[in-house]
Amino acid sequence: MRLVTFRDPHGSTRVGRLDGDTEDDVRVVELSAPTMLDYLRGDGHAPAGRDHALADVFLLAPIAAPPSVRDFFAYEGHVATGWRLRGGEIPEAWYEAPVFYFSNPASIHGPSEPVKRPLHCQWLDFELEIAAVIGEDGEIAGFTLFNDWSARDIQRREMTVGLGPAKGKDFATSIGPWLVTPDELTLEDGRLQLEATVTVNGEELTRSAAGAMHWSWPQIVAQAARETQLKPGDVLGSGTLTRGCLLELNAELPERGAARWLQPGDTVTIAAPGLGALTAPIV
Repeated sequence: MRLVTFRDPHGSTRVGRLDGDTEDDVRVVELSAPTMLDYLRGDGHAPAGRDHALADVFLLAPIAAPPSVRDFFAYEGHVATGWRLRGGEIPEAWYEAPVFYFSNPASIHGPSEPVKRPLHCQWLDFELEIAAVIGEDGEIAGFTLFNDWSARDIQRREMTVGLGPAKGKDFATSIGPWLVTPDELTLEDGRLQLEATVTVNGEELTRSAAGAMHWSWPQIVAQAARETQLKPGDVLGSGTLTRGCLLELNAELPERGAARWLQPGDTVTIAAPGLGALTAPIV
């Protein structure tokens, strides 16, 4: 099942599910849950008696204000490149347990919502990720695309303090366009079996296999829940897929001066089969 938060033709925000197999016949069936958080708590699963053509509604972030956002670091290829650029190797602790940082629940952006390049940032980057969203039982209720935008120049300086990412990260996180229940996707050994892509201004820059993660989704959920309580609507990011950001792609260039970063006017789309496409213009 694909679950959405949307604005109906009258401007009201609703929760719904998508019915139909092709884009032309997809209907958005309204559900009685007031918000997606209510739905994830187990309330309002019944249809409300109204439905709409997908083209007649505007999709919003599936969860506008999650209780928490944890972003993990599960792809060894991405982690290795980052450490190599800093002149080091992956720490032993990374192989002992999944590591995460807390992101900003107040900066969630939805499909097609513009992302503002932060003041004084020249090295704006996308990050291709997949996120799991927790349901009422503390397990994964659905998966969604997740773009963890990064101001790399700001991040590089503040990370010298050793505390973790701060203003280089918390200005925007895009999620959507919908939540997909696990039964709609293929998982092997707790890893999604799909290929995700990133295009900028219609040009495909990279594609990556989601199943190549070192840490599986059950391991990520277990680590997030250890000695605390996960709440319905908590978001767990996978971490950037291997070669899923400009930082990594730029590292492959023979000349450092040829590095590419996002500029106002660019449009970034991350996409994956089943999970849809998540687009954002840079302003």
